[in-house]
Order: sequence, then C-alpha cells, then structure tokens
Amino acid sequence: MTLSEAALRVGLTDADLDPKNLNPGELWWKDQYDWLQQAGYRLRSRFSPDWEPSWSSSSSTQRWLHEDSLRTRSDVISHATQVEGGGYVVLKRVDRDKYPLEVEISSLLAEEPLRSDPNNHCIPSIEIMAHPTDDNIVILVLPVLRDFDDPPFDTVGEVLDFIRQFFVGLAFLHENRIIHGDISINNVMMDASGMYPQGFHPINNLRSVDFEHWIPHKYTRTEKPPRYYIIDFGLSKHIEEGESPLPMRAGTDITAPEYLDKSKTVNAFYIDVYCVGNMIRQEFLDGDAEGIRLGYHSFEFLRPLLTAMTDPEPEKRPTMPVALAKFDEIVGGLSSLTLRSQSRPKENEDFVTNFERSIRHWYKRLTYVIKRRPPIPTAGT
Repeated sequence: MTLSEAALRVGLTDADLDPKNLNPGELWWKDQYDWLQQAGYRLRSRFSPDWEPSWSSSSSTQRWLHEDSLRTRSDVISHATQVEGGGYVVLKRVDRDKYPLEVEISSLLAEEPLRSDPNNHCIPSIEIMAHPTDDNIVILVLPVLRDFDDPPFDTVGEVLDFIRQFFVGLAFLHENRIIHGDISINNVMMDASGMYPQGFHPINNLRSVDFEHWIPHKYTRTEKPPRYYIIDFGLSKHIEEGESPLPMRAGTDITAPEYLDKSKTVNAFYIDVYCVGNMIRQEFLDGDAEGIRLGYHSFEFLRPLLTAMTDPEPEKRPTMPVALAKFDEIVGGLSSLTLRSQSRPKENEDFVTNFERSIRHWYKRLTYVIKRRPPIPTAGT
C-alpha cells in the first residue's frame, strides 16, 4: 500500500500530506507568529507570515532534509526559539473550556515551595502567557524534552532509575493532594541534555539543533543520568481537604476495574496508582494488548508490587508513598550483577545477535565498574 492509498483510507488527500500546505492546526500557530515574537518567542520559519518552502527548487525526495518541512505531532504543540538566548522551547496551547484546571495546576506546580522540591518530577513551566485577544486560550512555555525510552535503556539499573523517579513524582503529587488523572506511557518524558550536550532538534530528535546533520547520543544514562518528568495536566485536579476525590473524567487508560463496575469506589488517587502499575507492567513485563510494546526480560521481580497496585479492589491498592517504599525494598535486595545486566526487550532475535550484544554490553559495563559508576544512575530523586 502506498502512502497516498493509506492516507485516503483515513480521509486524507495528497494535498494534506504535502508539507507545503499548512494544516488547520498549523494555520492557527501561523496567526500567532507576530505577538509571540513580541513576547520573546520566535516560531519556526514554517509559521512566518511570509514563509516560502525552502525546498521549492529541490526534488520531492529531498524536501525531508529541510527543517521547515517538519510538522509537529500535535495541533496544540509548537516550537519556538527564545529571542533572547536562542534556545528552543515548547509552546502548548491550552483551551480552558476543554481543560479548565490545567493552567491552575501548572501554576501551582511552578510556584515555590513546590517548584524547587527535589521530589517534584512535573514538567516545569518556563512561562504562562495569556492570549492577547482570546481569554479562553493560554500558552504554556515548556522545556524541550525527549521520549523517556529514546535512546533505549542499556541496563536493568537504568530502567529502575526511571521507574523510581516516576514513582517519586506521583507520590509527590499525591502527598500534595494533586491527582494526575491521565497516567500513560506518553505522559512521561526525559531531560536528556546531559546525554546530548550539543542538543537535538525538538521534532526530529535524531538531527542536530540546526538540522544540518545526524547526531548520536554521546553518553549513556549511566554516564550522564537523566531526569524524568511527568507531563500533561489536562485532567489533573487539586483535591481540597474534605473534598470527594473524584476524577475529572477517564484518561487514556480506561481499564481500571472501577470504570467497569459501578459498585466499586471511584477514587482518583486509587485510579492513578492502578494506571502507574498497569503502565509499568505493560511496558517492562508483559507488553500491551496491541503488540506495539513487547515488554522486557529480567523484571519479573516487580510483578508482586505491580499486581498489588492493580488490585481489582481499589481500597486494597497501596498508596504511592507505600508503593515507593516497597519498590525501594525490592531494589535494595538486588545484586550489582543484576542491576548492571542488560535490559533486553522481548524481541525475536537469534542466538548470535544476542550473544554479540551481550559481549559488547559486558565490555562496556566492565568499564563502568572500573570507573566506579553506580549500577543505578542517581541524577533523579
């Protein structure tokens, strides 16, 4: 099936696919170009009012080598450079009608003392800007992050550092009476600036910031431990003392038993715990039902904890602080050999390939032992 045929199946035309044409979401951002620049944020050249595609004289196969041919993943997200300093940032459009509490929660988390709390693993807002003409729209200015598993994990210890930071972040939210409401694999990201000291392009992370060349990651997580962040607070809510902890509405994961059985208690804190446990179980143990994620070898020791976190009876699930303490107890009983062992996805690989990877892996791990690198990276809390 060609790309054009696939597009037609979902109602798209060749014109929709042609990067010379801005889609409706992009046109909205184009209309914001001037005031955002005055506010200190210059959108990519693609959104300039006088933009002309830079690949006009190139063949169609070469247009993907041009930065301004790139579209963002979401209509509500765009990228800009800071007029002062030149660094990339993420701009997120928040519609208050659809997500009435997102700005409130983002503001709360950006204020002291929560902002500087080391247990706060929520994406920090750089600035929160009101739209000049539409009171219903707010722009969140956020740092550029990277998918949490890109590049892939090298060791079991690196994975456990990710999981622990994730647990710490959710425990922090719950201890401050904030529910996330939409825990999913797409709502956790990574600050990989240490692994990529020269930076990377915010849309095509395999390219340099200026889009001129391909870039490898210079360091592993063990060498330059990253910090992981929870993102997207569109369904989050601050629960006041005495207030019933009901969710805004169901998030991405709708498999919690209380969604299916109306006789069960619906408590947003319990649902967060379920979604965390279910996400880790699918990502690192069993894979998902669609077969997109296959899971990893070597993490069965987490199953009892994850089973407790996804208990069909909401009240029997541990709180996030209790789950974190149990996680630390489990990890504390693992040997250095286990922690330094390879984190292998459950892929269909032949013996020779696995053997070669294992040799390379242990050679690298030996250098970490010699350099006294800890088996679990320690940048995060």
